[in-house]
Amino acid sequence: MANEVFANNMEVSCKAADGKSIACFPDVCFTPPQAPPTPLGVPIPYPNTGMAKDTTKGSRTVKISGKEVMLKDKSHFKTSYGDEAGNAPKKGIVTTRNKGKVYFTSWSMDVKYEGKNVVRHMDLTTHNHASQPGNTVPWPYTDRMALAKDLGQCEGEKKRVNDACDTSKKVVCPDIDKLKNALKDRNVAKKTAGDGFQTDPAYLAAHTGVQSEYSSLAKTINADPCQKALRCFLAPYKPNRCCPGQTGDHLIDSASFTDGPAFPGQPRNQHPTKAGWSKYQTDKAPVMCVEGPNQTTATHGQMHTRRGVVALHEADAKGEWPRSKATATGAKAAKKTFPDSDCSQECLEAQLNKYHDKAKDPGDEKPINARASMTSDPAQRAKAAAEMIGSESSR
Repeated sequence: MANEVFANNMEVSCKAADGKSIACFPDVCFTPPQAPPTPLGVPIPYPNTGMAKDTTKGSRTVKISGKEVMLKDKSHFKTSYGDEAGNAPKKGIVTTRNKGKVYFTSWSMDVKYEGKNVVRHMDLTTHNHASQPGNTVPWPYTDRMALAKDLGQCEGEKKRVNDACDTSKKVVCPDIDKLKNALKDRNVAKKTAGDGFQTDPAYLAAHTGVQSEYSSLAKTINADPCQKALRCFLAPYKPNRCCPGQTGDHLIDSASFTDGPAFPGQPRNQHPTKAGWSKYQTDKAPVMCVEGPNQTTATHGQMHTRRGVVALHEADAKGEWPRSKATATGAKAAKKTFPDSDCSQECLEAQLNKYHDKAKDPGDEKPINARASMTSDPAQRAKAAAEMIGSESSR
């Protein structure tokens, strides 16, 4: 059931919820037969699932729908499902258990019940425990995102997620072994080439291979109906909820709301905020999961370039523009980059406004920086400008 109790835009995990941590993989367990050459059994990876209804050792005084709430380092799901066949005597390869407990490894940093941090949907879990550590890698606990809660503009997007992300299906991130290998090859080529790596043919070929793998990752994710539907829902930058190989991209660049570093090397999330935006926080601002680590790679680069050309075109003499224009541009860039997700302009803008309306200071709204962090390639800029500026009336 939906309990409508939220922390940091995410539903609080409790025994009354219908949340699940689905298909956490791999949970490697020894499986019969136990015979040479595998006397302990055959090590087989299983997808493992935990359910909120199995919440144990939750809150004592604070209840949701009359039942206990999950708390940091205290609560857990008492059992998990999916590895029952791994029942050779040793069972789990790490924990010697199957159907073991599920523990959370992330939680709200600032919302507490009974003095302990509350756990939310989409926080990470490890599965099949006897005790810590678990037998599986961390996996998101999926319930539903809250940023679009009460937003009528997102009803179509919500329906598509409900249709595509049925809990009986395994919603998992794509394998990125090829990407990892391509990154390793590029690092080797860079070290081999030395200071002149940027013009070295071997390095350039390896770099092209990396770019190709990021593009392949985008195609794979866009081919998954659930991942494609989820793309329309924004989330805070931290904690990270994107698949490996993806990065959370602020649809309005975080530097739009800051004055840059106060000193060399200052972390981005500590940059002083721009006048009128003292409540803005980089780590809490909404992002979309995109492919690539920076503003020149794959879909991440496409998003930045599409926003950047408009920012350059619309900036005033001070290099500023209205937040409303940045919002419309960020949403439009997402639609152009991910047309198959069919995100509506209205839904994306509503989610952005839900956060940024609360980040501004009282009084007349101040303009923000017109950010233009993007590729220097003139051909890519020209193509993006034709899409974004040449069709401003189209959404």
